Amino acid sequence: MSPIYRNHSCRIREYTFEGQRLLFLENELLRLGIWVDKGADIFEFVHKPTDTDFMLHTPHGMRMPAVQSATSSQGSFLDYYEGGWQEILPNGGPACTYKQIEFGLHGEISTIPWQYTIGADSPDEVTVTVDVRPFRTPFHLTRQMTLRAGKAVLTMDETLTNEGREPMDLMWGHHPAFGSPFLSEACRVDLPQGDLIFETFAGGAGTRIQSSGKHHWPWAQEGDVSIDFSRPDPIGVGHEDLGYVINLPEGWYAITNQKRQVGFAMAWSLDVFPYLWVWRNLLRPGYPWYGRVYTMALEPWTSYPSAGLLTAIQNGSAIKLEAGQSKSVTLRAIAYENAQKVSHVSPEGIVTAG
Repeated sequence: MSPIYRNHSCRIREYTFEGQRLLFLENELLRLGIWVDKGADIFEFVHKPTDTDFMLHTPHGMRMPAVQSATSSQGSFLDYYEGGWQEILPNGGPACTYKQIEFGLHGEISTIPWQYTIGADSPDEVTVTVDVRPFRTPFHLTRQMTLRAGKAVLTMDETLTNEGREPMDLMWGHHPAFGSPFLSEACRVDLPQGDLIFETFAGGAGTRIQSSGKHHWPWAQEGDVSIDFSRPDPIGVGHEDLGYVINLPEGWYAITNQKRQVGFAMAWSLDVFPYLWVWRNLLRPGYPWYGRVYTMALEPWTSYPSAGLLTAIQNGSAIKLEAGQSKSVTLRAIAYENAQKVSHVSPEGIVTAG
C-alpha cells in the first residue's frame, strides 16, 4: 500500500537513500526517520516547534551495511553505528556462542533489513508496522509505530514470538542514544528512583568505577570518585561509564535540557523491561570514535549486565520463550517543552513537570 501524499497533519514518506529504504513519519509536532534496511533504526527524532533532534549522530554517519574493511570477531554493530535508536535482540553485549549460534556485539537484528507495511494513513493518524525474522534464531519481532495528530507522542506496540519448536533464551532491549546539541551539561535525567549497580564493565577503558556495587540513583560513589548519573559531565572530562538501574517502581524516564527547556521522555512496562541501562560516553579517547562522541543512552532492557546472553542466563535475568510463546509490550516516546524537571510520566505518555 502506497502512502497518500499529504503535506500537513499526519503523514508518511517513503524514500530510498543509496539503495536503502527510509521512512519518515510526521505530524505537526514530530518528525521521525526510520532506517528500514538497517534494523529499523530511529535515526532522527525531531521536535519541530523547537527544532530539536534528540538523537546522537556519530562521525561515521549513515554507512550502508554492505562493505567492511575486515570481518570483526565482535560483529559489525560498531562499524555501522550511526547513533540514533536501535532495537537489540537476542544478545546484549559482546560476542558469545549460544546453542552453537555465534552472536556478535548486540547481534543480530540491528544491522539487517526489516520489512514494513503501512496501516492507517489519514490526517488524524498514521501507523506503520516494521517486522523482522533474524537469520540465526527463530524469532519474529513486530513493532507497530503510531503518530496521532496534535500529540508529540510516538506509540510503539511490540510483539516478540518464538516461532521455533524449542525454548529460546534471549536479551531484548531498546538503545536510544542522545547527542548534542540537545545533550549537554545543562541536561538532567529524572527517574522514579531505583538502585544503580555496576558489573562486568568495571575496569573497562575510560570508566571511573572499578568494582561492582549498589548505589542509590543518581549518585555512584567509590573512594574519591563521585558520579551524578543524572547529569552528563562537562566537555573535556573524557570518560565512559555504564550502570544498570534496578528496582524501578515504575517504567519511565525523562531527560530535559534545562537551558533550552525541552526534553525527551519514555514510558514502558516493567513486566517486559524491568531494567534501565545508562551508558555515558563523554568524548572518551580510543576506538571506536577516538574522542569524537558525546552521548548518554537510556535503555529499557529485559536483562543485565552488558556481558551478554550467557551471563544474563546465569544471573536469571534472561527471558526464556517457550515454543510458540509471545511477549508483547507498549512503549511511548514523548517530546515536551517548558520544563526544568519532570516528576512523572504516565503509561499514556503524559509528562508532569515539577
